[in-house]
Amino acid sequence: MRCRVLSLVLLPLAALFLMFTSCGEDGIDASVEMPLTEIATFEGNGEGRAVFSFRKVDDTPLVVLTADTGIDIDPERVPARMLIRYIPENGNAYESGPVRLLSASLINSSAVETVWKDGYDRWDRDGVYLYSMWRSGTYLNMHIRLTYSTEPRVFCLAADPATLHTSVPDLYLVHIMENTADNHDRAYYASFDMASVWNRKDVTAVRIHVANTNLDKHIFTFEKTSSLPAGGN
Repeated sequence: MRCRVLSLVLLPLAALFLMFTSCGEDGIDASVEMPLTEIATFEGNGEGRAVFSFRKVDDTPLVVLTADTGIDIDPERVPARMLIRYIPENGNAYESGPVRLLSASLINSSAVETVWKDGYDRWDRDGVYLYSMWRSGTYLNMHIRLTYSTEPRVFCLAADPATLHTSVPDLYLVHIMENTADNHDRAYYASFDMASVWNRKDVTAVRIHVANTNLDKHIFTFEKTSSLPAGGN
């Protein structure tokens, strides 16, 4: 399968919702609300208001946010993984409820490939500069840098079929550009749904292989801590 890396997202992830104090011209401190930034699933619009769901990390409780506005995207793309910036109306981070939506951008996302296709043996041909990787429910999320190109490229998370029926399947971040290029890099976010592998009864962990050009670490293991329903965000 060929995929285009379409979404360029340069915003950093905010780990916490913060309240800062600042000194105004009159010398009196005032509270300043700072927005949260999360990768979330856009579930659709309800009564003209966008609904998002996500887990902070691992198997933390599901958070459901209702925005103050709707989002107009192709219905065939819903549910969609998006990078959102928002301010909770109650001022509390990681709680379900209404939010003021500041921005929402589609990110690169797909389900894990369970069939090893022709060409995947070159999964590590084009390196990936990995900033961070974390699991939220059945999703594996990444903040990465890739060589910029307008040409098609293969970019997906693929499972080694020989390990699918083991307790620790091996998954590979496949990144193969159409043509090698000496272009500048750009930052992207990606989110892969591992449900078809993660939710298998005998699976206790998954091992992620990345042709990482940032630091000398290429294998990342995520262990199960609890069971989630299929598609458990």
